[in-house]
Amino acid sequence: MNWGSILQFLGTDAPTQGLIWTIFALGIFISYRILNVADLSVESLFPFSAIMSLLFVNNGMNPILAILFAIIIGGLVGLINGALHIYFKINPLLSGIIIMVALYSPNVILSKGNLVLDSSKLTIFTGLNALINNYTVSKLIILGVITIGIIFLMYWFFGTELGLSLRAAGKNENMARAQGIDTNSRYLMGMAFSAMLIALSGALYGQMTKHIAADAGKGSIVIGLTIVFLGEVLLGHRSFKLSLFSVVLGGIIFWLIIDIIIQIPGFNTNYLNLLKGIFITIVVVIPEIKKLLTKNKKPKSITTEVN
Repeated sequence: MNWGSILQFLGTDAPTQGLIWTIFALGIFISYRILNVADLSVESLFPFSAIMSLLFVNNGMNPILAILFAIIIGGLVGLINGALHIYFKINPLLSGIIIMVALYSPNVILSKGNLVLDSSKLTIFTGLNALINNYTVSKLIILGVITIGIIFLMYWFFGTELGLSLRAAGKNENMARAQGIDTNSRYLMGMAFSAMLIALSGALYGQMTKHIAADAGKGSIVIGLTIVFLGEVLLGHRSFKLSLFSVVLGGIIFWLIIDIIIQIPGFNTNYLNLLKGIFITIVVVIPEIKKLLTKNKKPKSITTEVN
């Protein structure tokens, strides 16, 4: 094992980016894999929660409280998104687009294009950094603890009766209703939980980078879905626990690949989103190719001659 290479990798932004976007992808996992909704509102919600977090801190709020308030606001956005579908019968994809478009205006107004954290203000990472005097390690420890905590919390919640009913409502709405489950409330709950994780990732991202642009969430849905699909290709999704860990693995591997690409001499970063699009296409196609190959491998028929 080359410890020098591992330490060099840990010294880059890839692991911390991977953990931030893993939290983001866990929110995508809830909306896409559990509720079967490709929620495009995340493209504006991610920078919106980062902006709110930085604004709260700039105005003197404790950085942890700033993140908590950003999460609550994110949950409310998720409820509004869900309500557009449940009560106004708007297609879930369209309701996500409506929220995405609507949030863009406050993003621009509040950030004035690009919001920067006041240099005199503290972040959630500042306290630990003061103790160990290593900002990169501080970020890794705090983000790692938060990610692990979310994994265990999700595994516990979705194993409870309420969590199982939410999963059932997303899996088969008609069957869930037949079992007496209020699918509308479960949908609203799921969208709120998903949005809260998106908001958490955005708030953490804002405090980690100490600045945020109004359009920082552009293409984020592609990143989230790529992480989910990549993790499933690597580990599969035979169980809920395995699915959660596959998202974590997908997040780290995805940003490791991105970091390697960026380090290529002369690489034009304007092509990065194009590469992400190609990458998610490949990741999505791989399971279908596997199914096709498995289907074509028919067992040889055994024939017996009867004399």
